[in-house]
Parts: sequence; C-alpha cells; structure tokens
Amino acid sequence: MYTITQDKNYIITGFVARDAETKSTKNGKEYVTFSVAVSKDKDDKTIWTSCKAWGDAAKVAATIVKGDTVLCVGRIDKHEYNGKIYKDLVCEFIIKMGATAAPPPAQQSADLGAEDDLAEFEEIIGGGEDLPW
Repeated sequence: MYTITQDKNYIITGFVARDAETKSTKNGKEYVTFSVAVSKDKDDKTIWTSCKAWGDAAKVAATIVKGDTVLCVGRIDKHEYNGKIYKDLVCEFIIKMGATAAPPPAQQSADLGAEDDLAEFEEIIGGGEDLPW
C-alpha cells in the first residue's frame, strides 16, 4: 500500500524480499538500501519500491531482514545512471513490523491475567449519559 501526504511525502507499507544492505558513499558516509513490495498492479505484477535510509533511519533499516513487513515515510529522490532515471524513496521514518512487533490487539486482551488491575480505568460509556466528545 502507498499514499501521498499533503506535504508530498510518501507512506508505503509492504514486505521485504531480501536483507537490507549497508553501503558507503565515496566520502565514507554510510546508508542502507532495501526494496519493498508495495502492491500489485492491474496485471497482478508486484510493484517494488527501492528505499534508502541515512542517519538514524539507517540504524533501523540495517536490522531489516527478508520477510519483515515495514512502514516507511519519506520523499522521492530521482537520479540518473547510464541515461536512465531511477527513483528511490529516501526514508525519514521506518517502522519494522517483523518478529519484534507487538502482538495483535485480540492476542493482547487474551493475555490479560488476574494480576492485571483495571480498577484505575473509568468507564465512559453507560448510564445513558452523553459521550464526552
């Protein structure tokens, strides 16, 4: 899935088909590259997005492995190589939703045990009162 925000940032989510790769510029500055399967087109072909991450985002990107699902926010960067224009998503924000992701809400509520004290929460729906919003 992908979307474009009002400030022209792209938000993509999808799975990663191979481990992220750390590279260096000629000046020695490190960055990380990876590709995300974003969606399928009308012919049922997978649409791949090439991603780059620098700085703090690169630290997260370096931990991405094959099979992870990621959510990335960034801007499109175009560059030319051998007469062909290439586009990359330069990620400013990355969430890795692999094995370390939180369990789904249904599983979280099933895991509540007797030791969990919910008395501090106030019920806001009930008694025929209007909702507070």
